[in-house]
Amino acid sequence: MKPLLYALLLFAAPCCARADDASDVRAVVDAYPRYVTAGNRAGFESLLLDTDITFRGVYDDRIASSRELQDYAHFRQGVFESGHRYTQAFSNVAVEVHGDIAEASLDFVTTDLAQPSRPTKGWKILQLVKTKAGWRIAAELWGVAR
Repeated sequence: MKPLLYALLLFAAPCCARADDASDVRAVVDAYPRYVTAGNRAGFESLLLDTDITFRGVYDDRIASSRELQDYAHFRQGVFESGHRYTQAFSNVAVEVHGDIAEASLDFVTTDLAQPSRPTKGWKILQLVKTKAGWRIAAELWGVAR
């Protein structure tokens, strides 16, 4: 009976998240708006699996065109290289972890400090993977209603 129990534990362990995985994912999610607000590109990019992640936005029920924010390169240019300053806040964050993958869904408010009376509000999903260096954002999908 004991060998069977050990075998079950051995095979079950990879599918089950550790108790602190959710808090580790939450730490990555919490760092995201801090880095955007601080204009810290290097810090922000440390959260990403790589700078070629899927990063797609939807505005008013239409998928962003090639001229709009549609990938991380456009985001980086708009947020970190444009000279504009933004604040960003997340709320209603829900994290789900399954082994080495996780998802966070949340509401966000982004404010261009040049136009603080017109914040952008929406919802996003972050997909994360666990690497040897910790949890990293592998994809982002977000939508706004203007």
